[in-house]
Amino acid sequence: MKKFIAIALVALCGVFAAQAQVEKGGLAIGGNVVYGDEIESMGLGARVQYGILDNLRTELGFNYFFEHNEVNMYDVNLNFHYLLGLWEQKLYAYPIVGLTFAHAGVDGFDGVNKLGANLGAGLEYELTERVGVNLEYRHSFVKDIDQNVIGLGFNYKF
Repeated sequence: MKKFIAIALVALCGVFAAQAQVEKGGLAIGGNVVYGDEIESMGLGARVQYGILDNLRTELGFNYFFEHNEVNMYDVNLNFHYLLGLWEQKLYAYPIVGLTFAHAGVDGFDGVNKLGANLGAGLEYELTERVGVNLEYRHSFVKDIDQNVIGLGFNYKF
């Protein structure tokens, strides 16, 4: 059911097509608060975004999830977003597709490192020309440590 919801959200984003405020060569940095359901813990993240095309951006992100039940976890993500305008060039929806490197460990042990894929969707609202806030959902398909991640964050555009 969770995978169906993720796929439905991405498909829904494809319905809304309009010009977005991502410009080719544009650069943004941001941070976010995340929750991962596999580790059942909150976390913090940081990211850098770069506009590949006018509506397409890539994002390199890192999320650290706070230790829960002696388990620690982090992930590094390379995602792609295609921004679709929804309202007055201030509110955008975007599908999330990408790759993830996940690490999960227990205190005193090296832990497990695995590669996987991300699929999800997000909403971004531009507060000003340079500052935006966003809400994202993604599912990380990683063998033995699949995880749904919900994030609330901000971006600063240069």
